[in-house]
Amino acid sequence: MDVSIADFTANRVTNPGQSEIIRQRLYDYQLFATAGYTSLLFFQSPIGQGITSAIGATVGTAKTLWDTNMELGGQLPSGKSFLIESIEVLFTPGTVSTTNTYTQAGFVAFNATAAATVGNWVNDVNTFYQSGMLELNVLSKNYLRETPLVAFPPKAHFELSAAMASNSATTAQVGDALAKAAGRPYYLEPRVTLQPAVNFDVTLRWPGLVATPSGFNGRVGVILDGYMLRASQ
Repeated sequence: MDVSIADFTANRVTNPGQSEIIRQRLYDYQLFATAGYTSLLFFQSPIGQGITSAIGATVGTAKTLWDTNMELGGQLPSGKSFLIESIEVLFTPGTVSTTNTYTQAGFVAFNATAAATVGNWVNDVNTFYQSGMLELNVLSKNYLRETPLVAFPPKAHFELSAAMASNSATTAQVGDALAKAAGRPYYLEPRVTLQPAVNFDVTLRWPGLVATPSGFNGRVGVILDGYMLRASQ
């Protein structure tokens, strides 16, 4: 059977004359080990690679959609482009220090038996956001460098209405507390377009190891908010 260029054109599954734009976020989450880091590289391990830090996932297994929506490491696939409008960094504290393990912290701030230990969950958030630097690099060229990480508050975050009570005249107290980064989102001006098959990364850097005060692992994610342009079908 003879096949021509016209056959390929007539049976293609994408429309060469039309594209579609959707609101989308590119996201990538990693474990933040209690000992700290000098650098963390994001958007390099796609689905099926790296190590998951998602709640409920099997410890030590590869990343899934609950960790990242990257299809390739460090670049977008053919047929897709992404316009970055803003950058967010989300850090959540944990309650274990086991290798490759993240277990989320609750909202309890302190109690009569372990006030300092539980209270340090709040200090983890404070320490993380007061430290660090974020870099956005495309084709090994830097397009953004900003510090500290509190400059990149997440648009979606937890809110807590707290109460404090005492069940003893002298010692026993219970309470709730939650710390978060807040403020104006970090909007890129001008915006940056990620083209298909063009290498990019977001890197978090520290001048030295900055450990979590609690002694527990946390979880950190970088979110690029914007618009996805993809080939129409």
